[in-house]
Amino acid sequence: MESVSLLLLIFVVSFLVLLFLGWPIAFAIATASILAYIFLAGGSVLGSFAIFSYNAMFNYGLLALPIYILMGEILIQGGVAGDLYDAVTPLMERIPGGLIHTNIAANVILGACCGSTVAATSAMSTVAIPELMKRGYAKEICYGSLASAGCLSCLIPPSVGMILFCSITTVSLGKLFIAGIIPGLILAACFSLVSAIWIKFQPNIAPRIPKKVIPLGMAVLFALKKLWPLLILIIVVLGTIYLGVATPTESGCYGVVGAIMLSALNKKLNLKTINAMLINTAKVSVSILFIIAMASVYGYALNALGLKQLLLHLLENLQGGAITKIYIIWLVYLLLGMFLDSAAVIVLTTPILLPFAISLGFEPIWFGIFLMLAVQLGNITPPIGVTLFAVQAITKDRIAIISKGCLPYWVSFFLASSLITFFPSLATWLSNHF
Repeated sequence: MESVSLLLLIFVVSFLVLLFLGWPIAFAIATASILAYIFLAGGSVLGSFAIFSYNAMFNYGLLALPIYILMGEILIQGGVAGDLYDAVTPLMERIPGGLIHTNIAANVILGACCGSTVAATSAMSTVAIPELMKRGYAKEICYGSLASAGCLSCLIPPSVGMILFCSITTVSLGKLFIAGIIPGLILAACFSLVSAIWIKFQPNIAPRIPKKVIPLGMAVLFALKKLWPLLILIIVVLGTIYLGVATPTESGCYGVVGAIMLSALNKKLNLKTINAMLINTAKVSVSILFIIAMASVYGYALNALGLKQLLLHLLENLQGGAITKIYIIWLVYLLLGMFLDSAAVIVLTTPILLPFAISLGFEPIWFGIFLMLAVQLGNITPPIGVTLFAVQAITKDRIAIISKGCLPYWVSFFLASSLITFFPSLATWLSNHF
């Protein structure tokens, strides 16, 4: 046990040192794993690590990754965020803090088209922030609602995080996509609840309800008129998965074709936008695929060195019942999310914490949803919160102001995580009935 503990120390220290030296996360994970392995076994099997990385890429499920990222990029470059915001605004402006709820509702719909948290946050911030500032909303609630609601893209299918989770487990991607719908809507409702309470106690952060608003019936018709092509696309992509007509990868291909048609109708397709969507897709896909490739080295070393069993033993010896241990895991994810992006957290923790959650009596699909919720909290937590920087890139404002605006929305993540912990069927009912 002492030698295994030493190996764990070598891995952790070398990983942190490389990370703070500015190494890419994927290479820091792999290098730390190799160093720990060399310490125990020497360099006789180093050639095998290249084979592990190569084989990790030959996973049919990973084909869905660049496809859904491309679909989201096409829609965003095609102006879907602007159309969404314009369509939802007349519905929401009749309630206090109307445009804040518009931010959340629009991100729910955008999340069903775009699996990238950063892309969704950037697109919606570009459209929403000028309108919010013009109408007199306080910066904190504007920035906080946009940075937090952007995280819905990781829960509402299709989701890049879910694809990554399923690529390193045996969980069905289609079932996990289905399972994400109810928790995604719960999280959105929690965002709206926190926003309403915040506005109730600090009325000055949002303007009063306009005296003249479009009648509800006309607002619904206006929204349907603007959104019907997008809603049909969502139904086709998700419906073909749920009905078993197509695999998630094949449905993604239908989505790409549909997104191209929508962008062409909006007259937003040109050489500049095509170039931007292809480059952005390549950047995001390659960075995640590198993490997956290097994770194969990490996974092999974790098992071969006995580190997985050591960590599982430590977790099993924690005091308290299953619920207490799940909250400890939630706190671990909060701490990890402060320093690592969500893809790295999923890769590092899933091989260890998934078996632990199963031993506590939770289903793998439930843990996948819990993981998506937990890692997204890190996205609004400094110093590495990616959606904070996505909003900052649009506003050019200080991270401190954006972070302050996100603080109340921590309650939303905690509340949604607690609901699926005490009522696990919220995360598994849909997947068990399809």
